[in-house]
Amino acid sequence: MIKADILSQIKKAEEDTRTMISEANEAKAKKILEAKNQSRELINEAKNESAAIADTKISQAKEKMKSEKEKMLKEGITAAESIKSKANSNVAKATEYLVEQFERSMHA
Repeated sequence: MIKADILSQIKKAEEDTRTMISEANEAKAKKILEAKNQSRELINEAKNESAAIADTKISQAKEKMKSEKEKMLKEGITAAESIKSKANSNVAKATEYLVEQFERSMHA
């Protein structure tokens, strides 16, 4: 009977071992699945954060470009007005010069 008890214990130990291995494999699969899900979540969070940062940077760049455009337009208008003013003063001088030249040619 001792051999029968030993065989029974061995069979029970083998069955317990199989159960433990099966449970360990299930736990392993569950942990792997959880890790994959966490990885997906982290990747999605990183993508969303990256998109938000990109949107912010794009908005900032657009605002800077708008500001630079307005600055350049103001500078261009100022330069154009200066040129126009100089041109107007030169028209008067040119007219005076032409009148003098015409009068000289008439008196000569």
